Amino acid sequence: MLKERERIRYTRHFLLDGWDEEKQEKIKNTTVFVAGAGGTGSPTITMLALLGVGRIKICDFDVFEESNKNRQFIHSISDERLGMNKAESAALTVHNINPNVEVEYYDEKFDEENVDAMVGDAQIIFDCVDRFKYKFILADCAMRKAIPMLFYGIMDYNLFGYIFNPPETACFHCLFDERKVRLIERAGCKKGDVAVMSPTLFSSAGIMMQEAVKLMVGFERPSYNTFYMGFGKRHGLLEERGMRAFRYWNTPYFNRASKQAGFDWKTRDTAEMFELMHIPKNRECPYCGLRINTVY
Repeated sequence: MLKERERIRYTRHFLLDGWDEEKQEKIKNTTVFVAGAGGTGSPTITMLALLGVGRIKICDFDVFEESNKNRQFIHSISDERLGMNKAESAALTVHNINPNVEVEYYDEKFDEENVDAMVGDAQIIFDCVDRFKYKFILADCAMRKAIPMLFYGIMDYNLFGYIFNPPETACFHCLFDERKVRLIERAGCKKGDVAVMSPTLFSSAGIMMQEAVKLMVGFERPSYNTFYMGFGKRHGLLEERGMRAFRYWNTPYFNRASKQAGFDWKTRDTAEMFELMHIPKNRECPYCGLRINTVY
């Protein structure tokens, strides 16, 4: 049940068409797992706290640095948080934003062995990490637990997002090639600096948070099977480093489905401000195809 001060806090929520205390209580009864408390994690965790999500589990092994200040506002712009673990810092900020929210944080890396325990009873996974190796770990965990994983972020001036929730949607393996990730890891390639500014990150997180509200409250069906992209710089896409890197991971299925939807990753050099691509379930996928064909 909502406390009286919570009813006052969420007054503007109750003004929304179709929103009531029952829906706010659904949000309060929701547990989420946020992997990453950096650039994408900052607006994500903040919005979850503002919405009144009952329990937020945050995982990040990294520490807050000076170069993070242009976007990772959850750790504040003062120097007091420099050198602090990001998950711990984010948890402190959540307590200040909304004391009604329970927070758990993990200051260690997640891997194939511990991810299921960390995610625990969370009902949604927010993928806010920047390495594909860890995205696959999260996605496989989500599929085992049969919960949605929200995948979103930026590349250069551009943003993207997709909800993975088999058998309703394609799975992460349908769209991205894990074999290429393992080749990169074996080659010893390290993570490089990513070009990023706050407006792109916040826009991406805001769009996906609208979808998260649908999942938590159920007032409308989420935008399943829709891969969205927003372009801040609509010309010269083939020359952008982020776009080239992103294309590298794509599976033939993702490329083929995107092309059928009007977006050719190999030749498209200009774009509209927003592009929506229908990327449906892949019944031939060795990871999720059997489940899809069994359910339907």
